[in-house]
Amino acid sequence: MSDQLHLVAIFWVVIASGCDILGNVLTKLSNGFSKKRLALLVMVVQIAAFVFLSFALENIDLSVAYALWGGLGIIATAIIGRLMFGENLHPIKVLGIMTTLVAILFLKLSM
Repeated sequence: MSDQLHLVAIFWVVIASGCDILGNVLTKLSNGFSKKRLALLVMVVQIAAFVFLSFALENIDLSVAYALWGGLGIIATAIIGRLMFGENLHPIKVLGIMTTLVAILFLKLSM
């Protein structure tokens, strides 16, 4: 498979992950889905995340795409949780984020 197809697939994974991250933030802001417009928006962006992930799956393995999608979501959601909601960024959480980054690098090297 060409490098260009890999880049396109990674692009779709990043877009899917961005939608997932946005969905996570909107879920928090929806206050248990009590804010109906935000709840609806959560559903829209989460569906978009899966659609974009499906585009990536045309050119890369499911295991790699899903791990990248999830890993990016974990890292960004933890950072956004800290910045937007004042959530704790315990040293063990930072270690988990760093471990996730290393895992993503290994996955990229396997492509």
